[in-house]
Amino acid sequence: MAGFSNNFEGLWSIADHKIRAYSLENQRVAVGVSGGADSIGLFHVFSSLLKQKKISDLVVFHINFGLRGSESDLDEAFVRSICEEADVSFSAFHPNLEKGSGVQERARLFRQSIQNKFIEKGFIVALAHNADDVAENILLRLARGSSLENAAGMRFFSDQIFRPWLEVPRLTIREAIKSKGITWREDSSNTTTIYARNKIRLEVMPVLESLFPGVAKRLAGSFLRPSEVTAGSAKSLTTDSIPMSALGDLALATLGGAVHDFLSTHFEGRSPVQRQVISQIATAIHRISTGLDGESRLFQLPGQKKLIVSRLEIRIQSGN
Repeated sequence: MAGFSNNFEGLWSIADHKIRAYSLENQRVAVGVSGGADSIGLFHVFSSLLKQKKISDLVVFHINFGLRGSESDLDEAFVRSICEEADVSFSAFHPNLEKGSGVQERARLFRQSIQNKFIEKGFIVALAHNADDVAENILLRLARGSSLENAAGMRFFSDQIFRPWLEVPRLTIREAIKSKGITWREDSSNTTTIYARNKIRLEVMPVLESLFPGVAKRLAGSFLRPSEVTAGSAKSLTTDSIPMSALGDLALATLGGAVHDFLSTHFEGRSPVQRQVISQIATAIHRISTGLDGESRLFQLPGQKKLIVSRLEIRIQSGN
């Protein structure tokens, strides 16, 4: 996205744009809210989207790991209170995690398990990751030997996880919700440098920002664009056809995003079909490319266009 305003309406507009871009209108949404600025901002944006009937249902889930004692309990109470005030369903989870080696990985796996519970119930899970999170991920992953294609580690929409603010800097989100008078909770553990990510956030990123102002936004944009548009393929999606080899090697979970982007380039930047149809197209590509199905598939598109999936290519054809 070319730019956005440092105000709440700008954040709302970005989320609304991504919802329409990924055909997520009228979906049930579960928002993960920790109590921090980013997730609180996302909660208020989705509360507004619900009121305007952009989505059909909204629930909030909060994970209280209990690692910061009473501070963790106050975070939970704060999130619960704003949900009650907005009349939004709230669920809190209390895993039994002990401090020590591997606690971050155990916490990550527990978060994933909770997210999957809501996905299994038919919800889209919305998370408030931002451009700074993406930039930190890129540095961590590259340092650990990740490939360039996988360095970002996040997508706007993948596997029913929706992250609309991946290109928005953390400071922009804070300034935007502050301008609306929205308050949040600060996590004291974010100031410690015992974790690798925090060392990058507190020590590495400020140096890079001083040398290259706006570095987080540029890193996020550079690494998200290839993965979002081509899902790891160097092939262009702007032509009328793509060789099956360009998409056939992708995992089924990532094919939907590639199909969405391919269709969007031919329909003024927005895919003309619903998410369920994109899923059907992705499944057809997967089955044909892996030899599970030898028959070509045809999908009708608006404007007298057709999408044909064959063993050789994925092609958009105009006319009868």
